[in-house]
Amino acid sequence: MSFYPELDRLKLEELVQHFRMPPPEGEDYAIAYYQEVAQLIRQKGEAGIAFLQQEINRANTAQLQAILFALTETKLDDLALRELLFSYLKDDRPIVVMEAIDALSRQGEKDALDSVLALREHPSPYVRGSVLRFMRHLYPDRAFPLLIKALKDPDFIVRENAADELGELDAIEAISYLHPLIEDSHPDVRQAAQTAIAILESLQSV
Repeated sequence: MSFYPELDRLKLEELVQHFRMPPPEGEDYAIAYYQEVAQLIRQKGEAGIAFLQQEINRANTAQLQAILFALTETKLDDLALRELLFSYLKDDRPIVVMEAIDALSRQGEKDALDSVLALREHPSPYVRGSVLRFMRHLYPDRAFPLLIKALKDPDFIVRENAADELGELDAIEAISYLHPLIEDSHPDVRQAAQTAIAILESLQSV
């Protein structure tokens, strides 16, 4: 469902104007706004892709995150983009690092394993969470111990991510590790744990 349905029928030139404007509802909504505009621009084909690529060096953080998401939502064979994503793993903006890891995951870049694993103790919970998503998606056979350890991360964002990914991993043996999180201090973690347990318990009855 679109958050900004008024954008859906705009032409590329109009979408470009919106992308270069401040978010209409303020900076608190910048990520959601720019991501939706960038996705619509990407759907315009080669011309849209070209705009997003040329906008990378002038984009602010929220715009850059949106560009990286839009360009990699589907497979895009572009060596320059691949190299750019690897370079962003060393960026000083956690949200950009997170999006680069998620983008490498979406693109199936298994060669990024060592570079991504080097960030598993990153100070930002957003980055640590993206490492978990990368591992579950591309290296599910190696993800389980990392996810179990992350259930005890001091930040709720990481604990929530770990619970979500364990549910997606279909590892029934994770149920006993997830049960303590039903009483976690954060509601998002409790909900994630309950959902993951329900998914895994359903597998037991199959």
